[in-house]
Amino acid sequence: MWNDIAYAAGPQAARGMGDLFNSLFLFLPLIAIFYFMIFRPQQKQRKALQELLANLKKGDSIVTRGGIEAIIDKVEEKRLRIEVANGVRMWMHRDYVDRLDTK
Repeated sequence: MWNDIAYAAGPQAARGMGDLFNSLFLFLPLIAIFYFMIFRPQQKQRKALQELLANLKKGDSIVTRGGIEAIIDKVEEKRLRIEVANGVRMWMHRDYVDRLDTK
């Protein structure tokens, strides 16, 4: 009786290993698709934003993450002084710049 159980378990265990490799080969293309469609574009976007933040200069027209449109009045290492309206200036961290305004 125990021999029958042992023989019955042998081929199933080997077949289970084959199923594991087959399912692994099915998931590899899915992982590659996720990488090229989700993670890689995010990395490119993050790199472009870091380059934009590094190249900010006085006189650039920007839009902040909060939607404030302003002109850069003074640039420091970690913060910017922006002019929101005539004579209205305020300091903000450089990281809160969303994009350059191309009007």
